[in-house]
Amino acid sequence: MEKATSIAEMQKFHFGSKVFCADGEEAIVTHVGFNSASRRVTYIGVKTGRFWGKTVFVPLTILVDAAASGVHLSLTHDQLVASSTDVPAAAIIDQRSTVQNTATAAKGTVKVIAIHPKTGELAYLIVRNLRPTMDLLISEEFVTGVSADQITINVPEATLQTLPPYRSDEELQREIEDILFDLAPLHIDFPGMTTRVLDGVLYLDGNISSSLRGDMVQSQVMGVQGLLEVKNNLVGDDMLAADLAEALGRDERTRDLPIGVYPRLGNVRLSGAVHNAQQKAAATEIAENFPNVRSVNNDLVINAKTDLLGVMSAPAGGDSEDIIPGTYTRHTK
Repeated sequence: MEKATSIAEMQKFHFGSKVFCADGEEAIVTHVGFNSASRRVTYIGVKTGRFWGKTVFVPLTILVDAAASGVHLSLTHDQLVASSTDVPAAAIIDQRSTVQNTATAAKGTVKVIAIHPKTGELAYLIVRNLRPTMDLLISEEFVTGVSADQITINVPEATLQTLPPYRSDEELQREIEDILFDLAPLHIDFPGMTTRVLDGVLYLDGNISSSLRGDMVQSQVMGVQGLLEVKNNLVGDDMLAADLAEALGRDERTRDLPIGVYPRLGNVRLSGAVHNAQQKAAATEIAENFPNVRSVNNDLVINAKTDLLGVMSAPAGGDSEDIIPGTYTRHTK
């Protein structure tokens, strides 16, 4: 069992969600087939058309990924249509299948099935109405059996009452946006960052003015009820400056040149001086192709007549005085 798998990495099947074939054509998820003994998903049931079409069963091995945004398969739509309509020898589960809690009289129905990506082993369920008008996340440790049209669980009443409701992505997104908007110092960072909730996981992407602010964003949202995980991919300008400067120092075309690197939410300004146009163009190329760089403003001055190059040169010519006060980052030794 893949105990270390993060929730973001798990495959989640939402019954009724779109299926995207390799050629872009769409279908619908209708069933999931389990090996009852191992509780591993082995088949996926797919309706070949969004409104009409037959239901076919395909092996899990053709799955690329699965989330609330859709299921992606490695088959073309024609290959999908040609797949077998025979129900496989598996425990078939769909959105009407019952979830029976043997510890109480409670019953619900399956909303989402999440599995580990490499093995197909059950990770958790989202169950409707196990508590009235509420969706709950039930982890695999409470699952005692999987059979045709039914999953049995054993959750004591006291434990059941303590489980928090599973909240929709839209509801979580609204609360997180409200929390971040109330943090006035972060407003200047909003143009560079994006927030997205998918299957209860918050993805923080883009650029932010410092790594410390990126950590602050994560700490502010960690307490949101129902949020399962935070994937913080924010890149601070401080780290971007250091990493890009190191890359310029490694490249033989710009090695040992005094180039200052000044990001602002991923928009990078290069300042200093070089000996020729080829070196200036190389610096632009390296910066533009560097991860998490949004744009490059190359203010490097070409000065072929001197061996002493200023790190921070004015864009108009050879004045070597600093045009941005304070500290700077450069890749020279």
